[in-house]
Amino acid sequence: MQRKTERVSSLFLLSAAAYRFGEEEGAARLSELAGMIPPAELAKLEENASYHELEPLLHLVAGDCSRLGHPLNLPENLAARWSRVHERESARSAVIHHGAGMALAALVDAGVRTIPLKGYYLASRFYERKSSRPFRDLDLLVEEESLPALNRALLDTGFRPHPGRPSFVPAPAYTVYFLPVGESDAAMEIDIHVGMHWPEEYFLRTRFRSEDLWTEVSPEIVEGTPAWSLSPVHLVITTLLDVAVNHRYARLVKFRDLCEILRKVELDWEEMVSWCRRWEVRSFVGPGLRFLAELDPALMEPPPGPEPLLPSYPLMDLFLRAMPAAGIPDHRARSFSLPNLIFFLLADTGSERARGLLHLPRHILRGRHKF
Repeated sequence: MQRKTERVSSLFLLSAAAYRFGEEEGAARLSELAGMIPPAELAKLEENASYHELEPLLHLVAGDCSRLGHPLNLPENLAARWSRVHERESARSAVIHHGAGMALAALVDAGVRTIPLKGYYLASRFYERKSSRPFRDLDLLVEEESLPALNRALLDTGFRPHPGRPSFVPAPAYTVYFLPVGESDAAMEIDIHVGMHWPEEYFLRTRFRSEDLWTEVSPEIVEGTPAWSLSPVHLVITTLLDVAVNHRYARLVKFRDLCEILRKVELDWEEMVSWCRRWEVRSFVGPGLRFLAELDPALMEPPPGPEPLLPSYPLMDLFLRAMPAAGIPDHRARSFSLPNLIFFLLADTGSERARGLLHLPRHILRGRHKF
């Protein structure tokens, strides 16, 4: 359902998520929007900034706008909160970097190929202001046949398994390992992937295969340690799949990831279309690209942009009307809402859309409590 009005705080958050550091026009736009936010909306802005993991970014954006002569003039308590979260996340990142260096070096010595994923890798490799991207662990993609060697290497380095966490990785390895930090309760965690951590139904609704990712990897140095990296096309597709399948587009920090990536790589759009068709994931990649085009139109230049990757069928059209980009800040991945219900019906093939329709009553019953 199309929103009748667009909340100023939502527009501010979307603009901040796409903000280009050092650009006066963007800073002026943010300053103008900040001055228009009614006091009654400030609590919602604070809540949404926290939910979408944008507080460290907003702290740096506010400082950048002030330096450019366009201060945001938001309440001091809000700015102080963003500053505290930025400081906390910077400390957390330092701990994760310490443990990541130990783990990656040990895995190199053990001959285990690893691909760092998500926040740790993106902040290290693509972010202009690294401390604007928070992350809570180190995600590593490994080949399944390497799991015994990985398990031995991590245990020998001092990491311990977290057997109580959800398990996506077959024995003898574990999905989550942690490294205690001194005598405190703090710990650095590693999340092991042999594929995408998403519900089983999406392996049925798509033809995505993680094994395909290894066909186009290349060696890279990450924070001074040898590792492997995905191809630019695979990196963009998997990031879009993560924000779609795991969050139903309800994580603006993931869109910021894509902004940072697309500002630094030159994508082969024909290859993007080819892989999305091969994996039958256009129904999840296409909407994300449409949202990105609204956040920052320059990201989709030169053409073709999102249109060849956005399949056209009635449920997709309904989904895009029910969830415009302006609605992302207030959207919640686990809410009982029309966009989330329609999301269960999205698929590239008619047979999978029909299967989703048959399962919709089950989702509705679950949604009465919580998705």
